[in-house]
Amino acid sequence: MNLINDIKKNSNYIFLKYILSVILICFISTLLSIVMNKIGISKENTLMVFIVGVLAVSIVTRGYIYSAIASIINVLMFNLLFTEPIYSFEISNIQDIILMAFFLTASLISSTMTTKLQHQTEISKRNERTAKVLYEITKGFFNVTGNENTIIKGISYIKDYVGYDCYVMLDNDVKIYKTDGIPNYDAISKDNIILIPIKGIGKQRGTVQIINANSPLSNENDMIVKTIVHQMSIVLDREFIYDERQKIKIDIERERLKSTLLRSISHDIRTPLTGIKGASELILDSYDNLDANSIKKLTSDIYDESVWLIKTVQNILDMTRISEGRLTITKNYEAADDIVNQAITLIPSLNFKNRLHVSIPDEIVLVPVDGRLIVQVIVNLLDNSYKYAGEDAQIFLKVYTKNKFIIFEVSDNGIGINPSIIDKIFEGFVSYHKNNIADGSRGFGIGLTICKEIVTAHNGSITAKNSKTGGAIFTVKLPLEVDLNDQKNINN
Repeated sequence: MNLINDIKKNSNYIFLKYILSVILICFISTLLSIVMNKIGISKENTLMVFIVGVLAVSIVTRGYIYSAIASIINVLMFNLLFTEPIYSFEISNIQDIILMAFFLTASLISSTMTTKLQHQTEISKRNERTAKVLYEITKGFFNVTGNENTIIKGISYIKDYVGYDCYVMLDNDVKIYKTDGIPNYDAISKDNIILIPIKGIGKQRGTVQIINANSPLSNENDMIVKTIVHQMSIVLDREFIYDERQKIKIDIERERLKSTLLRSISHDIRTPLTGIKGASELILDSYDNLDANSIKKLTSDIYDESVWLIKTVQNILDMTRISEGRLTITKNYEAADDIVNQAITLIPSLNFKNRLHVSIPDEIVLVPVDGRLIVQVIVNLLDNSYKYAGEDAQIFLKVYTKNKFIIFEVSDNGIGINPSIIDKIFEGFVSYHKNNIADGSRGFGIGLTICKEIVTAHNGSITAKNSKTGGAIFTVKLPLEVDLNDQKNINN
């Protein structure tokens, strides 16, 4: 009601303003005509003043009616003041009648043309303004990403450019978006709502509901609103297509990883099984011909391959948990030397051959970690160096603290990491075949990938590089201080 009253008040003000303008211009035209007549200018020329007055009325007012009223008033004033008999509306001269008829016709034609020109000028200005607004809207949506950002942008544009509040509902989203400061959708009246669908490519994405619309939208506002909704639908389609492409890429990558995982698992499991099968067959077939040392050696090989096989299966289980997001980190304060000792006991072959050299701090260093997982990281790194550094390479495990971090550094003096794989060595299933022999070595498999995932889950980092003096260096860096979010989960 307030809006309607304001419109009525504004209309009354404009009407009164235009009427006063007509009266004032006609008065000035009459006054100038009287002055011109007094100084001897003929009445035919004074008609030009009245015509100019009519044109002035058509300029300062809007619509034909005011120019027509000014034309009639000026004709009457000319008849009253300049035709015989003077000061009477009677006309005795037929020439005056013809003169006034042509004056009235010329006034109406000129005022009509002026009014039409004004109307066309207003339309041009309005179209220019609308085109500018549409350009700003289109440009504003160009860099918008995300469904929520798109909807918020559209709502703000409808409010800024048209002045209406609205609600937006997407078909695939339970959330109802709205203009800031208005009530929730359930609390409003459903009267005077303009419903505009958000139509995507072959599918409706949602609806825009403009509220408190007491009258239909003007052509300009309707064009602006529909442009905003159309731009919203374009961005929503773009986001949908992008999401679908990402899903396809993820599915393709998942299938690729699955295939690579199967190849890696079959390779890593087949190698120790082949060793176990060969050693056990040799014992069974030649038991009577083998001495005690040979049997012990073959049994030791079976044990080593079994330990490696168990570790591989554990890696596979952990990799499955990681890929499914089910890797659970249970942090406790663990002594660094206990972690190292547990790792060494799981790879006894390194100690027996005197290839492993360990350096740990003299003082006790407590680390907030999941002990089992960090032991697995150290085991994987040691086993990796044992397999790929070379048969005579020495392996070094160094533990030290630096700037509130504990560093586990596994290095060797072997052949190092091939430059072609060093940048992607933690990506999973990386292998390097020496001398182009397809099965010349065990693949890196999933061990290093698991190391990275475990270390990252502990808010740490792991890096790999080649030493300047030869060999590879793997560095695990873990924080000694507990994250505040994990503080309550730490068991002392």
